[in-house]
Amino acid sequence: MKELVPLFEGFITYGGMSVREIEAMAVGLHETLDETVISQSPAFIAYLVNELDSRGIPVVTPPGALGCHVDAMEFVSHIPQEDYPAGALAAAYYLISGIRCMERGTLSSVRDESGNDVLSDMELMRMAFPRRVFTLSQTRYMLDRLIWLYENRNLIGGLKWREEPKVLRFFLGKLDAKTGWPQELIKKFRADFGDSL
Repeated sequence: MKELVPLFEGFITYGGMSVREIEAMAVGLHETLDETVISQSPAFIAYLVNELDSRGIPVVTPPGALGCHVDAMEFVSHIPQEDYPAGALAAAYYLISGIRCMERGTLSSVRDESGNDVLSDMELMRMAFPRRVFTLSQTRYMLDRLIWLYENRNLIGGLKWREEPKVLRFFLGKLDAKTGWPQELIKKFRADFGDSL
């Protein structure tokens, strides 16, 4: 058994890392220098941002290198900022696509000394693109679902706190819909697409 330890666990001098992990790090270092590999995510992000922009869907331009940011204040302009439009947009997008996005806005902020929300200057839905994970067909799926959601944005409503922790509320808190809008959104989605969720 002693002879097998270096093969599967690495030598003691490796600090507990196996040979496989060291090889994976070497491959990762090599790939970070490959233009084809490192340009894939920014190219997909640019594709998504430019396609959304060309269709009049409010998105932050020019495209960045880490993700696409949808302007929720404009996308769901009927939702008051106190009802967390970016969070509501991210929730609606998840319901009709299964894609998780992150709210960057008032939910991510804190309350003031009086307990009132500090309203954010922007309400964004961040769609991150982890490197080497997304394909073009997945990016097109994201686009297709966001186009449908934009056409049906009037069905999206606001959110309210069910559980609001004192710290990291955007990460640990729980929200509910203020009305039955999620059910109405799903009903419309199923009418258009069937049970393709």
